[in-house]
Amino acid sequence: MSIADTERPLITSILRTTPASSLRSYVTRTLPDCSPIVVSNRAPHEPRPEGGFKRGAGGVITGLLTLADAMGADWVAVARTDAERTLATSHTGTLSVPLLQTTGNLHYVSPTREQYDMYYSVFANPVLWFIQHYLWDLANEPIIDERIHQAWREGYVEVNRQVAARVVDVARAAPKRPLVLVHDYQLYLVPRLVRQALPSAIIQHFVHVPWPTPQYWKILPKPMRDAILEGMLGCDVVGFQSSLDVRNFLMTCEENAGLQVDEHERAVLFGGRVVYARHYPISIDVPATTRLAQTQGVRRIEREISTWRPPKLIVRIDRTDPSKNIVRGFIAFDKLLRYHPELRGKVQFWAFLQPSRQDVAVYSRYLRLIRQAVGRTNSEFGSAGWLPIRLEIGESERKAMAALRNFDVLLVNPVYDGLNLVVKEGALVNATNGVIVLSENAGAHEELHEHVLSVNPFDVEATAAAMHAGLTMSDEERRRLNDGVREVVRTNDIARWISRQVQDLRDLVASGRTPIG
Repeated sequence: MSIADTERPLITSILRTTPASSLRSYVTRTLPDCSPIVVSNRAPHEPRPEGGFKRGAGGVITGLLTLADAMGADWVAVARTDAERTLATSHTGTLSVPLLQTTGNLHYVSPTREQYDMYYSVFANPVLWFIQHYLWDLANEPIIDERIHQAWREGYVEVNRQVAARVVDVARAAPKRPLVLVHDYQLYLVPRLVRQALPSAIIQHFVHVPWPTPQYWKILPKPMRDAILEGMLGCDVVGFQSSLDVRNFLMTCEENAGLQVDEHERAVLFGGRVVYARHYPISIDVPATTRLAQTQGVRRIEREISTWRPPKLIVRIDRTDPSKNIVRGFIAFDKLLRYHPELRGKVQFWAFLQPSRQDVAVYSRYLRLIRQAVGRTNSEFGSAGWLPIRLEIGESERKAMAALRNFDVLLVNPVYDGLNLVVKEGALVNATNGVIVLSENAGAHEELHEHVLSVNPFDVEATAAAMHAGLTMSDEERRRLNDGVREVVRTNDIARWISRQVQDLRDLVASGRTPIG
């Protein structure tokens, strides 16, 4: 007997049409004998200087808030800043924080500033992030020197150890069997450490970023990559964004670690236990996103947009991360203007970008490259009344939503991406029958490929052609694509992401394949 591979249409329909309280009730009924614990690097909320909290940035946090709220979960996270470390110390590491419609207990882990810097800024970023997004220029980088080895030993391993210890403390105080839900690439060692202390725990690790091929993992020295793989194999279920990630993970287990893999069951035998690999593409909260798109703040920005936008608008919303492939997008737009002079003065490329990890040198260099690319295009093609590229660097959820409502073409061309929630948000809220140009290396492409214009992210000629096709296709074809992609997003929403994981965990418990102590 394998854990569930098929959808429950009735359950999925109920979850799509009922409020968050019904989702919580469903999760409680499905896993009645578990005490859930969400584990992540980032906390759901960050302390404000003037007091109180603000929600953490990013789509992953929004998804985890929905998950924690639905499950009534405790949350273990790392104190990343001096403000968070002070808060953790003053509250003995545990705080009551708002989730979405309920409150939850947040349990901080407080590494020193030096430990956190080695763990996050030296090893997790950029080493792991660059491996998992295929970003290294292997002829020259990385150089695994003593600095990296020290960051592994005294940063990554140590912070993972501290997080696991905190999870074990929380789990032992819980009234029911612990269900530990670990998230993302910063915490790969946690599952095995928790398993060693709590053999009867149910443990899942969800990887939000791509999982590369076995050969690419060999960038890391064998002791490091083996520890990462063995850490994850402390789980019962390892979750990924796409079926390709699942296949790559199974091949990594087989080729790099010599483990027995069952491709049909999508499972690995490790230490006398069966570990399942499944893909659960994350999604968005459809009602909440729709409400945000209709707020007065978004409408006001839309009115401002109408005062400056030309007849055609190409939009991108991204972080200034090298994996997002922003510079190649500008090169493709440059080619579009060169090949189609009739579009000059009639189209603008609006890039609203959030600065990312500017304390990491490679990220700050990439932002400079972005500005230089924009400057070249605007200098060559711009005129007194027309700016080809409108570049804005900042953070505003309302402005991003207003841009997504008004694009004629949305460019999403990452080198590689775990999923990419911007494309799903844009598909849902766009009000102009906009067309999406989507990288075939984005995780979302697996779900949406029939309703988008697919591009190879390295091929700037094809990207320019796809943008032109999106700008010039018939209204009927635009509506057809728009309706199709929107229906996929509405069907595969955040409730379905949660329900599929919950169903598999329930089936795993029911099958008797998890240890019971």
